[in-house]
Amino acid sequence: MKKTFFIIIVLCLFSIKPVFSQIGVNRNTFYKNSIFCELIGHSRSLLSVNYEKISNLYENVFFYTSRLGIGYTPGLKIKSEKHSGTISVPAVLSLLVGKKNSYAQLGVGYAASFGQDFVDSTSTPPSIYQKFESSYTISIGYRYMDSNGLVAQIYPLLQWTNNSSSKFNVGFGLSIGVAF
Repeated sequence: MKKTFFIIIVLCLFSIKPVFSQIGVNRNTFYKNSIFCELIGHSRSLLSVNYEKISNLYENVFFYTSRLGIGYTPGLKIKSEKHSGTISVPAVLSLLVGKKNSYAQLGVGYAASFGQDFVDSTSTPPSIYQKFESSYTISIGYRYMDSNGLVAQIYPLLQWTNNSSSKFNVGFGLSIGVAF
């Protein structure tokens, strides 16, 4: 699991470098793909790497995106017992509305998380961790995309899970990456 976490961190570091070779490109540049590193967010992971397909819906004002990623949350050590980490696979559809560099975004997503069954009785009420956990998310936030390929987004989100100890959660997402 440490190896998986290391690979995700390395991929994140490579995805945040803007495409400097495209400086000076017309402001109407339309990128069709992006790769970004996300902190928490739709994946429900501590860190995830995502690939996104961007499509122009109407006159460079409305866009829709679809993305798929992989995320990792390190395991826990509870009462000297080590529990393995969780791997998540998020899928998200988003609608973007805006001009130039700034966009409002609405996203809906699903994430499948794979971990280990155990109960953390050190918290009140006890936290239940499942081997497979699914979640549905909805977010409304802000996205910045510039003509050099830099992509950054921040958003609050609501989550519904199949976990009886936390059916409903409020969270946030923060990401940075590159469009090409």
